[in-house]
Amino acid sequence: MQRLRRFSGFERIRTGSSPEDDALLQLTRELALFFDISFWYRAVLWGKFNRSATGWMISKPVLFSPGQVELMLPEFLKGKLSLENWRFLIAIHLVRFKGYNSGRMIKEAGTMILIILGTFVLAFILQRIVGGPLGSALFFPAWSPGLLLVSLKLRNGFRKWVFEVDREVANKLGPEGILEVLDRMKSVDPKANPSTRLAHFLAFWSPSINDRVSELRNPQPIPLPKRSRISRIGLRWRITIVGIGVDRQYANLSACSASERSSASDRLPR
Repeated sequence: MQRLRRFSGFERIRTGSSPEDDALLQLTRELALFFDISFWYRAVLWGKFNRSATGWMISKPVLFSPGQVELMLPEFLKGKLSLENWRFLIAIHLVRFKGYNSGRMIKEAGTMILIILGTFVLAFILQRIVGGPLGSALFFPAWSPGLLLVSLKLRNGFRKWVFEVDREVANKLGPEGILEVLDRMKSVDPKANPSTRLAHFLAFWSPSINDRVSELRNPQPIPLPKRSRISRIGLRWRITIVGIGVDRQYANLSACSASERSSASDRLPR
């Protein structure tokens, strides 16, 4: 087991302990019970890694210990935050970690996969209709709108979810504390102020600390959901419908190819 842990990526970035580890571990366990986290935190670790401006820590499962996790904190925050600041940062992470293990993420991923498959089928049909080099050249341009739609949906969905997590923590623990820790992170987080093109590109996909502070201070009104006249279709039925469509299209293309071969063979001289 020790050999497996040695080859783990977390072990390669792991650093030394801190005098506040016991207090942070006790705080993490209390917050896990408060937010109804179904995992038991066994230890608090430190590591050399930089997370984005939306999350500053990692919960990793313990090898061969189901239900147990270890909380890894970034080395650049060691000794720079008070225990009250850590209370809000850990609470944000726990709510996010709970969301990762919920069915909401699976549903969002399934919707994105269906969009990609649907546009892929349309692009494939267009390629078969046009045929030749032109059909092959049109395949990716016809498929790219689906990829762009998924990318924008992923960005908007992630930004909305980050705001929801901040709002949930603020409602349960108080907005003043989370605003204070976010303002504090502007000066200690190396990725809070991107300076390179790559950093700006990565920051485009997640809300900045300023966006999160602005959203907490000026929350957007949540509109009431409109009842659709059409009954909602579950994820399984969506996958089934897409599969049937792909199968029927493949059968039609196979029949067309067989008829073309038959007509070509009839035109051959005997």
